[in-house]
Amino acid sequence: MARFDRREFLRLMGASGLAATTAPSWLGRAHANEGYDGPFLVTVHCSGGWDPTLLCDPKGRVDENATDPVNMYYTDEIEEIGAFKVAPVDGHATFFERMKDDLLVINGVDAQTNSHETGTRYVWSGSMDPGTPALTALAAAKVEPRPTLAFVSHGGYDITNGIVGSTRLPDGSTVLEIAHPTRLDVNDPERTLFPDAIQARIDRASQERLARLHAQASLPRVKQSIGLLQQARSGNNDLARLAEVLPDLNGYSGMDRQAAVTIAAFKAGVSVSANLTTGGFDTHGNHDTSHTPRLQTLIRGLTTLMDEAEAAGIADKLIVVVGSDFARTPWYNDGNGKDHWSITSMMMWGPGIRGGRVLGGSDERQVSIPVDPSSLKPSESGQRITYQNVHASLRDLMKLNGWETADRYPVGSALPLFT
Repeated sequence: MARFDRREFLRLMGASGLAATTAPSWLGRAHANEGYDGPFLVTVHCSGGWDPTLLCDPKGRVDENATDPVNMYYTDEIEEIGAFKVAPVDGHATFFERMKDDLLVINGVDAQTNSHETGTRYVWSGSMDPGTPALTALAAAKVEPRPTLAFVSHGGYDITNGIVGSTRLPDGSTVLEIAHPTRLDVNDPERTLFPDAIQARIDRASQERLARLHAQASLPRVKQSIGLLQQARSGNNDLARLAEVLPDLNGYSGMDRQAAVTIAAFKAGVSVSANLTTGGFDTHGNHDTSHTPRLQTLIRGLTTLMDEAEAAGIADKLIVVVGSDFARTPWYNDGNGKDHWSITSMMMWGPGIRGGRVLGGSDERQVSIPVDPSSLKPSESGQRITYQNVHASLRDLMKLNGWETADRYPVGSALPLFT
């Protein structure tokens, strides 16, 4: 292998997004050597506006003579699994059978928008205000001491507003190169630039020099920059821990790969939260043939996420929230597609979330049914469940409400969704 190239290393740092993991709010914090052990949060974004009537809020037609049907499948094809009604799509029944005791489905959620940008912000922050941090960013920022890769993003809404850094993890080989910059061969710990004793002296001298420069600096921006460099260099231990548990990613792609990398980061104790994303749901044409495979990809990805979490021994510490920008119209357009519709669904499970339940609902034309805010039972005088309500409730669950940083970004009132 060619000699270690410092410029190439810095390029890899920038290209991978790992340089972004050192945010200003980290200054003065001791590096977390023991590792974070949960709970962990994963949000899964179905980009483009999914169709819950093909998943967890099914609406079929009675017979072939039905006019203007919501879907082309028949009502007698809808399966009932535990508390759930499941659309007749291959793979869905297996997923709901596995999750029937743990899953919470919230139907009839009013996204209050048909805009992709606004809906994506709203579903993952609980607010339509630009700059509101994602729930995953808040969860990561609350943890102290904070691991180096606290918030991992694979896309979707990952605005942090400076409260924490976000990390885009690269492929496995690049992680190894960044984690072990002094190895001549990243897979061989014995082949290094210097003997261990000399490398330790180099590292110690480097940190001592940075400490002196930090103490001597008078300008806040200079102090901040030196502190960031200190944190970046101290993060190598976290990257090394991740490299040790990162699986061989050959054969993984898309959401499966995102799930495997995320669970490895959790198992290593270097991350708190992560965004996963899968796309292709904006099916304005040929809806059934285009949308159904996207939902099957989602279900496979969720299954991989659960399998990896169980293998890592952290499934009981994992909170998963699945949602989308909005939904699809309860009718087909002239191109056999479906357009934007604001009444949608969310799915979630994890510690503190009582599963085996369906809350809320929509009528046969996919119009939200109001619920009583105390009992959550249908009520004509009640309210529609919104993303604000869901986020306020999730913040309660994760003990974010009452925390000064989260309270700077209000999201409305909580509902008793999880008890």
